[in-house]
Amino acid sequence: RVHTKNVSVESINNIMGSMLSTETLFWAPLGMDLLLLATTYSYCRFSGLEWYLKSVNQHSSDPSSNSKKDDDDNHVNSFNDEKHPIHSVWDLAMIAYSAYGCLLPWAAYVCYYDASHRTSCAWAMTMLMFHKMMSKGAWNWEDAGQKSKIMTVIVFYLPTYGGYAVYNTFFK
Repeated sequence: RVHTKNVSVESINNIMGSMLSTETLFWAPLGMDLLLLATTYSYCRFSGLEWYLKSVNQHSSDPSSNSKKDDDDNHVNSFNDEKHPIHSVWDLAMIAYSAYGCLLPWAAYVCYYDASHRTSCAWAMTMLMFHKMMSKGAWNWEDAGQKSKIMTVIVFYLPTYGGYAVYNTFFK
């Protein structure tokens, strides 16, 4: 005979309170996102399109080919013309990243002063993490960097943002 015990919301609160504050589930990933935003946004803004194209070429080229490096440098230099369509795409991406760069700190500020917004912010960030996992190249396990990013989403972001959202929506 299996003995089951009913778990009440109060007992869940006591367990969570003794092990870890549920607020840590919200603030740890949000703090990490704010730090990543500060570093990556400034790097993209100041290093620009040339850095991005060089990093794409670096990850897509065969490291054993030395002549490929010269071809990649010439290819990157061919985009120096401001009229090239790649600049429009880069500008659009930076506009979207700038919006994220404004909205995430604003959301953190609002959530700090009004705790009632934290659950909806956690749901929004959880959905963002699911969308990251659904991108075309997300499951490219041959790329160690991409695998690391997806594993961080699965092991860190989904349990924290998602756990906070589910706990506060259904169990609090």
